[in-house]
Parts: sequence; C-alpha cells; structure tokens
Amino acid sequence: LEMILMPINDENVNREILCRTVKLLSLPFISLSTESQECDSYVGSLMDANVPKILLIHLKTPEEIDFEKTDVILQLLLRLALMNSKACKDLAEEINNNSFFHGLLQYESDQIKDTSLCLLMKLFPHLPEDSLPDHKNLIEIIRKSDNSDLVEKAMLCIIQLQLRKPANQSSDISKQIFTDRCLPVLDNLTVT
Repeated sequence: LEMILMPINDENVNREILCRTVKLLSLPFISLSTESQECDSYVGSLMDANVPKILLIHLKTPEEIDFEKTDVILQLLLRLALMNSKACKDLAEEINNNSFFHGLLQYESDQIKDTSLCLLMKLFPHLPEDSLPDHKNLIEIIRKSDNSDLVEKAMLCIIQLQLRKPANQSSDISKQIFTDRCLPVLDNLTVT
C-alpha cells in the first residue's frame, strides 16, 4: 500500500497519476463484500495511511475545475465514510471550514453535487459548526435543479442544518419555492 500511495503523497502529482491511483485504491471495493473482515482490514489500512487526509489536500488544492479528479476522490471518500464510522469521524475532522462543501456544491456537474450531498449527509453529525455549508448553497440547488434526487438531498441537508441552528435563524426558503420545488419532492418521498 505504501508503494501505491507514494505518488499521491506529493501535492504536485500529475493529475492523471492521481486519478489512476485513486481508482486503483477503489478497486478492492468491487470484489470485497462490505461485511467481510478483508474489507474492514483494507479500510483500516487506508485510514492508517491517512488516505482521506491526503485526498482532501488534493481536493482543496486550487486549480482549474477538474471533473474526473474531483469525482474519483469524492467517490472514494464517500465509500470510506459509508463503510467505517471511524473513517467518517476522521474525515469530518479534516474538513475544517465551510469552503470545502461550498466549492463542491457550486460545481456545474450534477454528479459532483450528488456525491457531495451524500458525503455531507453522512458526515453531518460529526462536522464542526464552522464546516457546515451555508444554507444558501443548498437553497440554490433546490431553486435551479431539475434533478429531483438533488433537490431531495439538498432538502434533507437543509433539515439537518435547521436542527443544528438556533431557532432565531431563518433558512430563506420562500413559500413559493417551497410550494413549487419542495412539496413535489416531499410527495414523492411519502408515496414510495
């Protein structure tokens, strides 16, 4: 594992090498059962090698928007957060300000937004207050997205935000937006 991780420990690693390495690190999840001891051991090895921290550094590195790099890193981080509660807590601790999710939720790609919202929902209980995204990012997704899955996930995140906010803070969702965009999603959730 150390040999595989060597290239991505360099912040200036070539983008293609980074993407291939992250894909290589994701391969064992295809064949291993999520309930297996081997999978737990593999996740533990990735955590011991600080893979989430290394990947977050690559995501935070300012450069032009790179869909593939962002996508493969987010997919691996989400998989780690879903499979291991310690990984989830450690990952949440590494996200130390709200600019992380702010940037990801601004992407033009629905796929990046979707994975980011899934990761946010999983990390929510462990994120410090200053790492939570601004509710305006989530409202913007609700307003502009035609993708009902994205609207649903953004709504769930807003609900989680509201539960952690003081009662005197507003979420700025107008009645019209709630009626036009949120109610149909809520209706679909209750029907299925």
